[in-house]
Amino acid sequence: MNHNIEKLFTQYYQILRAYAFRYVQNQDVAKDIVQDVFFELWLRRNEIDFGLPMKAYLFKAVLNKSRNYINDKRVKDKVNLDEESHMLFIDDYLQAFIVYQEDSLLLKDLNREIKSYIESLPEQCHRIFIMSRGLNLKNKEIASQLGISIKSVEKQITKALSGLRNHLKKNELISLLLFLLSGLNN
Repeated sequence: MNHNIEKLFTQYYQILRAYAFRYVQNQDVAKDIVQDVFFELWLRRNEIDFGLPMKAYLFKAVLNKSRNYINDKRVKDKVNLDEESHMLFIDDYLQAFIVYQEDSLLLKDLNREIKSYIESLPEQCHRIFIMSRGLNLKNKEIASQLGISIKSVEKQITKALSGLRNHLKKNELISLLLFLLSGLNN
């Protein structure tokens, strides 16, 4: 195995597998997805500049393969993408976006729109959303710090994510978000 790929595999395999599992909810499928990503990386090893940051590429490749698996499974099961799955998709993107942001005008516009929406949230909802997504605090920790119930925290986070989804949809940015996430491997 190429030394660069081996190093990336050692560094990212576990977290990528956990990331894939969040989508596919099956450990074996998650392992297969991550192994496929690294196999494809190995096949393209002579075309890739390993001097460039690879973290965003790996996460987006895993995301795309996970989404393909889910879509294939949904087609077979004849299940439609529901509101909850849509919100989970946006939620996962927001968490990944903070860490794996690329330097492009489209992402900057999307980031600006997301930040603008988050800033427009009511004070309590804004505070809870930032504590959850920005500081990665658990709902229980947030509830304890703010002296409110865990249910209240969950409701505020759901409200913020639902509102963000609607805001992006209204401003025709949801398709941009999906395009940016799916277009990395092309």
